[in-house]
Amino acid sequence: MIMWKYQSLAPLCAAIGIFLSSPSMAGKRIPLPKLEPRVAAELTTFLDQNALSPEEYVISKFQDHDLVFLGEFHRIQHDALLVQNLIPLLYKAGIRHLGIEFACAAHQADIDSLLFAPTYDESLARNIFWRQWVFWGFQEYIDILKAAWRFNRSLPAGRLPFRVLGLNARMDWNYVWTPEERNYPEIMKKVLPDGDSDEVMARTIQREILDKKEKALIYSGFNHAYTRFHQPIVDEKTGELRRSANTRMGNRIYDQIGDRCFLIILHSPWEPARRDGRHHVYAVEGVIDALFAQRPPEKRRVGFDVKGSPFGRLSDHTSVWSRSSKDFRLENYCDGWIFQKPLSQYEGCTVPDAWFTEANRLEAIGQIANPDPRVKHKNRTVESLMESLRDDTNFQKRFEELW
Repeated sequence: MIMWKYQSLAPLCAAIGIFLSSPSMAGKRIPLPKLEPRVAAELTTFLDQNALSPEEYVISKFQDHDLVFLGEFHRIQHDALLVQNLIPLLYKAGIRHLGIEFACAAHQADIDSLLFAPTYDESLARNIFWRQWVFWGFQEYIDILKAAWRFNRSLPAGRLPFRVLGLNARMDWNYVWTPEERNYPEIMKKVLPDGDSDEVMARTIQREILDKKEKALIYSGFNHAYTRFHQPIVDEKTGELRRSANTRMGNRIYDQIGDRCFLIILHSPWEPARRDGRHHVYAVEGVIDALFAQRPPEKRRVGFDVKGSPFGRLSDHTSVWSRSSKDFRLENYCDGWIFQKPLSQYEGCTVPDAWFTEANRLEAIGQIANPDPRVKHKNRTVESLMESLRDDTNFQKRFEELW
C-alpha cells in the first residue's frame, strides 16, 4: 500500500485540488548545465550513428526481447499519442498485445468486447477507465482503445485482432474515510479485492503473455516499469535512503525472464532527493536536456540505447533515483530512452467534457485515495473536480521551472 501511495502522489493531490507547485519557486528556472565539449561530442556522435525515431526504436527492441516496458511520467499528451501510433507498427512486427496500467484485468471481457465490436462505443471506453480509477479521465489514454478498435476494423476477415490488456487491480477507496482505516487489513482487502497492484499486473502479464509465448508492449508509469532497478524510498527532508523496493511490476517480471525484457523511459523530469522548495529536477542533472537544446529540431525526436552506450555512463547526485547506489549511473536505471521535445513544450492530456457530473460527483469524491482531505471535501462541486484534472495536466505550470 505504501508503494501505491508513493507512486500516485500527484494524482491524489490533483483529485483533492492540491496542485504540486511551489509558489516560492515560481519563475525561478533551473539553468541547464554547460556541457563539457568532450562529453557533448561523444553523446552527439552516438546519437547521429545510432538513434532511431521513437516508433522505430520501440519496434526494434522486439527483435531480441519478449517484453518492452514503456515507462512514463503520466498525463503527457505526446507520450499517449506515441502509444496510439505504435499499434499498427506493433502488429506488423508480429506483436498483438499492448498491456496498459490504466485499465483493470478484471474488466478484460469489456475491453475485448469494445475492440472487436463493429461500432465503437465511447461510453464503454470511458466506463472502462472510470472503473479503474475515477480520476484517470484523460482522452488520449481512452483513445488508445479507439486506435486499437480502428486498427482491428482495417484487418482482413480471419486475421487475429490486436488486443489491449488491462493489467491493473481493482480498487474501491469508498471503504476508507479516515487515515487509521488504512491500517486495518480487513478494510484494505475490500479496497483492493484483487490484491497489490504490481503483483496483479505482473501476474496478468505472466498469464496473458509469457505463458502463451507471446510478446507485448507494456505501457505504465515508470515506477511500475522498473526491471533491474530497485526503486529507492527516501526521506523527503533529508534525502536519505529509507529502503528500496524490489517488487514493482517490472521487477517481478525481470525476476522471471531476465534480459528478455527491456525498459525504455519516456523523457521527463525526475524527483529531487530533497524537496528544498522544488518538486522536479532534470534527469541526470540536465545533461540530456542540455544536449538536445543544441540539436536542430528535426533531430530531437529520437529513441536510443542507454545500457552499454555513452548515455549509460551519465551520473546523478540530486534525484531520488541517485540514492539507489553510491555510484549511480543512468544505465543502472533503464535500458533505453525516448526524447520527443523540450520540457517547456510539454502539453497535458485532454480532460473529456462532462467527465464529472452531478450524477457521479459523490462517487468520485468517495474514490479519493487520501482519506484525510477526502473527508474535508465532501461538498466539492463538479466544476471543482474538473478543474483539478485540468490543473494536473497543466505542464506549462507544473514544469515552469524547467527548460
